[in-house]
Amino acid sequence: MKKLWNEWQLQALVLLSLLLQVILILLGNRRKYVNKIWIKIIVWPAYLLADLIATTALGILTNRFAYHSGPLDAQLELTAFWAPFLLLHLGGPDTITAYSVEDNELWSRHLLQLVGQTGFAFYILSAGWTGSRVSFLTIPIMLAGLIKYGERTWVLWSASSEQRSKDSTSPHHNMFESISDFQDYSNISDDKLLQVSYGMLEMAKCLFVGVPITARETSILPNHQEATSNPLKKIYPKDAFKVTEMQLGFMYDLLYTKALVSYTPCGIVLRLTSFLLTSVVLVLFSLAPHNVHKYSEVDLCITFSLLVVAVVLELYAALAFLFSDRTLVWMRKNNFPSISRYITSLPIHRNHRWSNYMGQFNLLSYFFNEKPMGFRGILELLKINEKLEKQRYATYPQVPEDLKEWLVMHSIKFRDMLKKGPEDVKLMSRSARGAASLESFLPNADDQTILFMSCFTEFHQTIIIWHIATELCYHLDHDYFTQKEIRPSSSAETAVLNWKMSKRISRYMMYLLAISPETLPSSGEIGHVNFNRTCDEGRIEIASFDKVGIQRERKHEIKIEASKRLYERHKDSITEKSQILKQLNGSLLSLGCVLAKHLTESMRDRPEEEVSIRLIFFSF
Repeated sequence: MKKLWNEWQLQALVLLSLLLQVILILLGNRRKYVNKIWIKIIVWPAYLLADLIATTALGILTNRFAYHSGPLDAQLELTAFWAPFLLLHLGGPDTITAYSVEDNELWSRHLLQLVGQTGFAFYILSAGWTGSRVSFLTIPIMLAGLIKYGERTWVLWSASSEQRSKDSTSPHHNMFESISDFQDYSNISDDKLLQVSYGMLEMAKCLFVGVPITARETSILPNHQEATSNPLKKIYPKDAFKVTEMQLGFMYDLLYTKALVSYTPCGIVLRLTSFLLTSVVLVLFSLAPHNVHKYSEVDLCITFSLLVVAVVLELYAALAFLFSDRTLVWMRKNNFPSISRYITSLPIHRNHRWSNYMGQFNLLSYFFNEKPMGFRGILELLKINEKLEKQRYATYPQVPEDLKEWLVMHSIKFRDMLKKGPEDVKLMSRSARGAASLESFLPNADDQTILFMSCFTEFHQTIIIWHIATELCYHLDHDYFTQKEIRPSSSAETAVLNWKMSKRISRYMMYLLAISPETLPSSGEIGHVNFNRTCDEGRIEIASFDKVGIQRERKHEIKIEASKRLYERHKDSITEKSQILKQLNGSLLSLGCVLAKHLTESMRDRPEEEVSIRLIFFSF
């Protein structure tokens, strides 16, 4: 086995590197809209291994030439031709340059690797130079490899947080020139929606890096609001949601792909140069003299595979470029609407922007331990038991159209409230989460408990407290909203819609906190402590109830009963702010129950169409 490995290790690593490139270019961009675990299982190790395998192969090649003495044989001469292809592989495909945002921060490491690996490749080129046709064909492939690797390093640098902060400025009027010519918003095509979303992309960039509105920019802020709110008010809610989808698609491309360089004139020239160089080498190598029989058949097949796959991947990248949203925006902006319509009408054009699924995590189900895990001892030993257990309780339902419309309408309503409200309300909306909404909908609250627990706690604490309150209210109101004979005939369907939508938003926010905390402001160690202590207390409370967790066929009724008992046990447990502050350092279960009580009492005299506003979880 050792002898076999020493003889074929280079060939095996080169083929594996080639396979990883194929996987990454085919699947690297699909994780944007494929919400399945298999895509992560394939892409993540492929992304991590791709650079490692290519670097290892370069090291083996360098080692062989360093210890070789005497004239080069044909086999060693041909393997020297593989070095620039490994540079191509290190440059990576256009569809994925970073797996996570943090990868962009490592651009300096990639720059150092670029210098080092290029040096190794030039050493191999010089050590393996024989003056033959193959040696001369190595030069154009080397240039193509340098282009690819340089592009990747430049993109990683451009997508780093520091560079994005420098490049992102607050919105200016010319940002909205692309949407100023729209008159009929009721029947707007996807092409026009793309133009709207791209025109507002600069604002999205600012939001992603947290650029504040400075005093210098305050004077033009109202115009910005008017420019962005008018289109969203006039088009249908589903189209307004599409604008957001398109913006997120643009941002994904900027953060995780080579879009930053691919859609520039310089990038297009480099792309054409790389493609032409690779294609010319493939043709010339295929037309080489008949003395190719001096090479090993296996090595010859590997060489042809490297050339053919390199050309095919360039063609695939060109097609992806042609059918991208950014290309369609450019065509429409430069008066080529007929071409863009033709492209979008082709069956091959399937420009998915996201999965249309949303994560859900129900903390009450987690309390019930509905899905106990096996092999707990082994998983604890591997330190992955907690992560796997949370993942078991995560669900991914499709986002319904009514939720999209609901979110858009409430976003517009909140913006209107800020524009018409007094200055203190505007200031409150920026300094405290949800304060303006609560003051508006609960102006006659007897105390400030709700406001305090909602707006002046850590963000992760607010999510947990409101999630518990929302789940309790949802189960306590279940009969009222599901049985028409109980619900008065005068109640509006709006209340039922709010009742359902609030639960979905609440469980989505809890999903982000439990499964994807990196998407939220960092909560540090206290966030982990709050979550674990709340779960521990919740499970102890649930286990103390009679028959809870036994009759699995009645688990929904048991949840309703358990919710009532939790509510009754804790609703009066905290009455002063000093008690709230003390409770914030541990379990938040009691605070959620107390908040549910205050919301219930505050909304008791509200009209029925607004009664379930107490369930709305950060909808404004």
